Amino acid sequence: VLYFRDSSLNSHILNRCKLPTRYFSPSYLFSSRHLQTVLPVILPKPEVTYEREYLQMRDKGVVALDWVIYPHVKVKRKTTVLVVIPPLTEGALHMSSICYTATQKGMKAVVFNRRGHGGSVLTTPRLQSFGDPSDLRQVIKYIKLRMPKSPLAAVAYGTGCGLLMSYLGEFGSSALLTVCSCVSPCYDVPIRYSSSANSLYDLILLFRLKSLLCHHAKALTQVLDIDKAMSAWTFSEYDKLVYCPFYGYSNMDQFWEMNNPIRDVDDIEVPVLCLNSLDDPVSAGSDIPYDLFKCYPNFLLAVTKKGGHCGFMDGFPPKSWSDILCIDYIECVVEFTTKNNHQQQNRPRYHSISGNGLYGSSNAISRITSSNNFQGNTSHQLNNRSSTLSKYRSTERFTI
Repeated sequence: VLYFRDSSLNSHILNRCKLPTRYFSPSYLFSSRHLQTVLPVILPKPEVTYEREYLQMRDKGVVALDWVIYPHVKVKRKTTVLVVIPPLTEGALHMSSICYTATQKGMKAVVFNRRGHGGSVLTTPRLQSFGDPSDLRQVIKYIKLRMPKSPLAAVAYGTGCGLLMSYLGEFGSSALLTVCSCVSPCYDVPIRYSSSANSLYDLILLFRLKSLLCHHAKALTQVLDIDKAMSAWTFSEYDKLVYCPFYGYSNMDQFWEMNNPIRDVDDIEVPVLCLNSLDDPVSAGSDIPYDLFKCYPNFLLAVTKKGGHCGFMDGFPPKSWSDILCIDYIECVVEFTTKNNHQQQNRPRYHSISGNGLYGSSNAISRITSSNNFQGNTSHQLNNRSSTLSKYRSTERFTI
């Protein structure tokens, strides 16, 4: 079932992607919501090679970007760059399916790993909270500087959707993204994660968060009581003991005020596709805000009866139905946007408009000052301020 508000963009998407006749119908053997949720984890994934790149943030923290390397696939100069945001405790190894699908469509894919996540180092005594988009903002700016002529798209899965929605709402029309997709997002996050871990999936998530905390205990022991955090058995208690000290929040109300993914949903101006299943064992279908998608013309919601959480496995052998849908949606929006921009540029002009273009605005990205074609250490001016974003080229490569 599709939920949207009538607009020229949504009409183009419905016709181009044939969404009204596009159904998700898994076979009876794979219809269980739990099996749909587990299949993407246990099934063999396509072979993908990544090249890791480390970026230093303004506060000296480090995030990792895993770029997909396909020497036999020709990538166009102005091809779409897809930023993949994995769930909170996952990394590039879990995202090989969407990266493979995007690359086969001619896109350039890169996986964003939060600081300390995805096997990356933690150079500051702070982990990124659920909805803090500050690191993602610097990464998006860097990618835009590196490939200014390429449209930027983003796709997020599970708990990664909260970060993407927070970013889109906080930065609005200056998000520098053309289109986004969210697979199995959770909307009413403060209520969902204020209760105890009352399901197996919640216990697994909490266990993996604690494992990450133990891995970086040496770097965090000066600002956190690690033993007390390890004894927490509710998400609310864990967030209060871990993330509140990082950001100086006095209580959980203040924490969720700054981390609720739909806190600034009114300011989102980027086309967004959200895909949810009614049998999701992690995010209840009753929490889906249907009125939101009927109100805003840049939102599109696709709801399926089956699919589990980040599953949507169809066919035999099972393949991700959601990955293909997200890539098709991204292609449609990029095509629509490019066509409209081209028409506007070809309109007759009766007077000149003075301005410095993209790099002249104080709110836009300033020009990059570097050498050796991004090799070695470079410094980039961001927002015309003295803060710098340093790039370190890593020679790490790993293959699934």
